[in-house]
This record gives sequence, C-alpha cells and structure tokens, in this order.
Amino acid sequence: MIECARERPLGILEIIPSRNERLGPLEIRRALPNASRTMIGPFIFMDQGGPIRVPRTPQSGVGEHPHAGLCTFTYLLSGHGYHLDSAGHSARIEAGDIALMTAGRGITHEERPHPEDPATELDIYFVQMWIALPDAAEDMPPAFELHRQTDLPERTFEQAHARVLIGDAWDLTAPTTQYTPTLFADLTLGPKGAIEIDDQYTERALYVLEGHARVDHASMPQHTLSLLAPGQTVHLESDQGCRVILFGGDAFPTRRFIAGSYVGSSMDKIRQWDAAYRSGQFPKIAR
Repeated sequence: MIECARERPLGILEIIPSRNERLGPLEIRRALPNASRTMIGPFIFMDQGGPIRVPRTPQSGVGEHPHAGLCTFTYLLSGHGYHLDSAGHSARIEAGDIALMTAGRGITHEERPHPEDPATELDIYFVQMWIALPDAAEDMPPAFELHRQTDLPERTFEQAHARVLIGDAWDLTAPTTQYTPTLFADLTLGPKGAIEIDDQYTERALYVLEGHARVDHASMPQHTLSLLAPGQTVHLESDQGCRVILFGGDAFPTRRFIAGSYVGSSMDKIRQWDAAYRSGQFPKIAR
C-alpha cells in the first residue's frame, strides 16, 4: 500500500513495498515495475534475491533465455555466479562485483553456478536491475562488461559508507557504461549513521536491503522503495544501521514497454524480437 500524501515528508513522493515473486524455486522481492511506477530514470525492473542458502542442484541458477532492448545489471552481494552468453562472453562473478550485459538487438544468456565449483550449497544474495536502452541503442550489437569490487569507487563518511556502481555521486565516478544519465550506489550506515543525497538526477529512489532507515525523519522499513522528490537534497539516517540501494537517473526521454524478457520503444518492436527468437534467429550459446 502506498502511503497517503499527508504521511509523507516533503522529500518523498511515494513509499512502495516490494512484492514476493518466484524465479524457479527461488522466492524474490520485486520492487519494479509496480502499479504506480513503471520506471525510475532508465531502470524498469528490480529484483532482490536472497539472502538465502540453498542446496545446489543441476537446475540451480537461470538457464539460457533471451533479452533485447535492455541492459541487465547484476550486483552480487554474496556468493558467486557464472555468466555465459551467445556473444562469446563468460565471467565468474564474485561478491561485490557487478556485471552489465547490453542485450541490444538480441542475446541469449544463462546465470548459473560455475561448473568447476565443487560446493554443494549456494549462497544467494543479489540485486538485478534492467536498464532501458534509448532509441538509438535498441538495436546495437550485444556487449558485456564486468567490474570487480576493487574497481568501484567508494568513500567513507562518519558512520556511513558509499560505493558508486554507475554514475556520479559524492565526487565519485563509476567506470560502468551509461547510455543515458544513470545512478546506482550501495550505501551502508552504521548505528546513528547519516548521509546527504543531493538532487543531481531528476529521478531517484531508495530501496532498503537490510535494517531500517529514515528519510527526512520518515521511516523506511526493510524491503520498501521510496521515490524521492525531484530538486531536493534529502537526509538518510538510521538508528541501528542499514544497507540501502540508491538508484535512478534522468527521466527517460521516450516511452518504454516491457514484456517477458524484452524492453522496447513499442510493442511491435518487442513482438519482432520475440518472433526472431522463436524462429531461431537469435544466436545461441556456443557449448
């Protein structure tokens, strides 16, 4: 349920709880899209998976599937994973790393445990976002980039820590490719910690991964998304400590549609991609 306007501070437009969904055997929390908000900046999809420990099986992970018209942005919070795609990219992803796969005109990929890892149990804790591609990039060739935790800029404040994964904040600039102005940061606050979030981007949201936080003195429970008002610097604080994702960017310039695993400038565009995939025109992973 969205809080009514009289209960919100001036710095918050909406407070939206995530909802439970299933990804195969894994229960996840989905924050975007939701009934009242389709996009925040270029972000059109957000899932939190875990934290959970599960037995490893031959079906663990997500098998080969298609994407087009978007970037998948995967932030691994614990454990590890293995990315493999039809453009010839493969990468072992460790905790703290980010993987950005640009699907463009079409790609298939899978996300599974590394085949040489002998572990019988898996630690699963991640955030995955989908980033819409602008009109000029919808049909670009697929691409992939991996950024290790040690490559991502970070800054420690008094009782607060910020790591910037995409975009610019707190005089930090991430190396990750942007197709439109984009921001994603991981914020950790200790007990009585606080940090200021400026108004550099027109659309911003906060999502509480762990603990409880306050924005301009209004409570943000765990697993809720707070859409911040444009043009305002807000004050994030926590009594006991918390971990919060800050994400957004400038308002997306054109309308976007989402269907299945595609994001496009029109439903006709999405139907064309899906027809191409179903007729075998999308490349397959070479094995």
